[in-house]
Amino acid sequence: MNRILLIEDEEIILKALTKLLVRNHFEVTTATTVEQAIEAQPQSFDLILADLRLPGAEGTNIIPIADPIPVVIMTSHASVRSAVSAMRHGAIDYIAKPFDHDELLLIIERSLLRNRMRAQNQSLRQDLKRLVPAENINQCQSMKQLVSDLSDLNDGDRFIALYGEGGTGKELLARVAHSSSDRADAPFVVADLPSLETSRMETTLLGGDKPTAQEHFMPGGMLHSAHNGTLIIRHPSALPKTVQLSLAQALDERSMIGTAGVRSINVRTIIISETPLADQLEKNLIHENLANLFKQNEFAVPALRDMQTDIILLAEHYLAYFCRHHNRAKLRFSESAVAALLAYQWPGNADELKGVVERAVLLTKGTQIDLGDLGLSTIAEGAGHSDLSLDEYFRYFVIRHQSTLSETELASRLGISRKALWERRQKMQLLRE
Repeated sequence: MNRILLIEDEEIILKALTKLLVRNHFEVTTATTVEQAIEAQPQSFDLILADLRLPGAEGTNIIPIADPIPVVIMTSHASVRSAVSAMRHGAIDYIAKPFDHDELLLIIERSLLRNRMRAQNQSLRQDLKRLVPAENINQCQSMKQLVSDLSDLNDGDRFIALYGEGGTGKELLARVAHSSSDRADAPFVVADLPSLETSRMETTLLGGDKPTAQEHFMPGGMLHSAHNGTLIIRHPSALPKTVQLSLAQALDERSMIGTAGVRSINVRTIIISETPLADQLEKNLIHENLANLFKQNEFAVPALRDMQTDIILLAEHYLAYFCRHHNRAKLRFSESAVAALLAYQWPGNADELKGVVERAVLLTKGTQIDLGDLGLSTIAEGAGHSDLSLDEYFRYFVIRHQSTLSETELASRLGISRKALWERRQKMQLLRE
């Protein structure tokens, strides 16, 4: 049951409104002045209905005190000036006396709905931060520079392209670019094209004239839903060429043509792919008109194996995060686990690393995570290394033993010369610290 704080100094109106609200299943607390309303703890209510003209202080004075609780102002001065004044003070709506009961109930329900939507949006934002913590990328020096480059773009840079292997955090970077822009409070819409049937792609992205049985009717599609905000398009090459051309025209002209006429759109668009635009053009996967919009601001997202100095920093960040998340005592990586993390090639990149660390946190019984807890089948000491690539075995062995063996001993154990060991260290950027 929604709780309403009713502030009205005229006894007849106060009783009539209280009776009306109670009859419509609201819990009502009354006050005749702003001072009394403050004593009733206005932030504990779902909505406040306040008369404008009250003894001592006007009803709008309760608005900053009650924030973020919505306030509807009642006024006997049915004028545009009083309405504008109430809204300028922060009222969510207003109604002029004498008013129709049905009209008042409609305004109350509308205001409560808007407040619920605001609360849900805040909750979703918090959940998103929890599920996709943006601070992950701050653990990596390479990613910090990329974030800085994206943050330096102004709002006029409406087209951004990010490419890199799966699991490198491209969508997370897109979210950071959105949250650091002037569009942070506007919609953030993700079009996951590979998950859609080809026949539905155009309607889902650009909208259509008729609703379908499979989805809700979106006259302007995701492009219109992202108006004033950011639209993420995952793998645009999945779109038929004709749809790519329509999309390029809409984005370039900032407008769409539908049954209701021309509809203007203001969207920052970020496309996410695994390969550069030049490669997609060469393979005839993307329309030239669409690619030309994005090639000015194209950024490569590095693979995890190319960020050797960041792997352990990121792994330790995940370790601390999952220890808190799963209510585990603080854990650490053993020396052999660190060597394995550095040696592994991480085909799944940061997403795979995150999964490996969480699994280890759940499985380990001791106070540290050992090699066996990681579950990296290609790196299992004593298993003969039958499924281990030469590079992975070399990297693991050197990292694992260089603190206890000399270069001569390392070369001897590996069955190569010291010169070959040095050359391979240089090639793999595996220099002794």
